[in-house]
Amino acid sequence: MAFTNYDTKEINCKVVYFGPKNAGKTANLRSIFSQTSEELRSGLMKLGTNSREAQFFEFLPVSIGKLGEFHLKMHLYAVTLDTSYESVMSVLLKGIDGYVFVADSRVESMIDNIDTLVAMKRILSEEGINHQDLPKVIQYNKRDFSDIIPVDILRQELNPTGFKDQEAVAVDSKGTMDTVHSLSKLIIERFGAAH
Repeated sequence: MAFTNYDTKEINCKVVYFGPKNAGKTANLRSIFSQTSEELRSGLMKLGTNSREAQFFEFLPVSIGKLGEFHLKMHLYAVTLDTSYESVMSVLLKGIDGYVFVADSRVESMIDNIDTLVAMKRILSEEGINHQDLPKVIQYNKRDFSDIIPVDILRQELNPTGFKDQEAVAVDSKGTMDTVHSLSKLIIERFGAAH
């Protein structure tokens, strides 16, 4: 749940980017970082054992703007669903305010998309989090490839209940800020409804 600091007039929200390996989670954070003005960003942090291994998570704090008299900050995490990091995953998911599921639009990645979505829902459930209740955006990334699945089929397979979705080409910074803005609106609506 969002943390409100009344002394500093800040609301801090935690957002996790899930998705299969190489779907573009890190590319999303890098794109957001590059499009955010210097005074509103803090930096991209990685955690991993060495530079050749895939990172378990990456972190980017971003200022979204004002909500009344409070400053809204989103803490964005790009996460790899790796069972060897289950205890860290458990800590990371505490207090989650929303998520982005980054799907790889390429035909060859459809099974990975489905498997990762199922694994994400299971992990959230094991942590006592109902993914249906969380603000979320499903992002169809890599729309610049030639061998992509039509969006209507991606929706049918990955988003049959019609949650907010977005097409993207994260490496070209297309759709990444739209994704963040859509999710921040959903979080603000939920936060406003709770207060």
